[in-house]
Amino acid sequence: MKKALILSLLVGVAAAAPGQQAQPAPAAPARQMDMTKFKMAVTEARRKLFAAGMSNLTPQQLEAFWGVYADYEKEKDAVTSARMELLRKYIEGFSTLSDADVTKLVGQAAATQKENVDLGLKYYGIYSQKLNAQAAGRFYLIDDYITTALRLQLLDQLPLLGDAQRK
Repeated sequence: MKKALILSLLVGVAAAAPGQQAQPAPAAPARQMDMTKFKMAVTEARRKLFAAGMSNLTPQQLEAFWGVYADYEKEKDAVTSARMELLRKYIEGFSTLSDADVTKLVGQAAATQKENVDLGLKYYGIYSQKLNAQAAGRFYLIDDYITTALRLQLLDQLPLLGDAQRK
């Protein structure tokens, strides 16, 4: 099941991925549209993956799950937006980043990762109270799996510091 989940996530999100590193920076409205499209694709893919991954719950549990999920999704989307903004800053300036800029970006990236972990733990706690520890643990693992897969896909698109920008 994991392979099917990750495949659908990667395919859905890849189709909406922001511009590749080899392309010149698009005009601001086009870039904003790409980011909006990407975030919408991530949100939709995440929702579908949770629907598939949590399908073993009883109807009452599913109702409780989706009742909480809207709040989780808002918070997760905010963290995703922060990550995307950080990636945008990195991509736009990676060839001219100073040591201070790199240090700031690394600190922000670490803070974003911590926000993701904290968010997963927060909703694990909520779901363990509303459902049970087993269902909450399933939620946490699916969330971590999706977050990690998305993060790896995004990292794969980034140029490395010190590399010449590809043409």
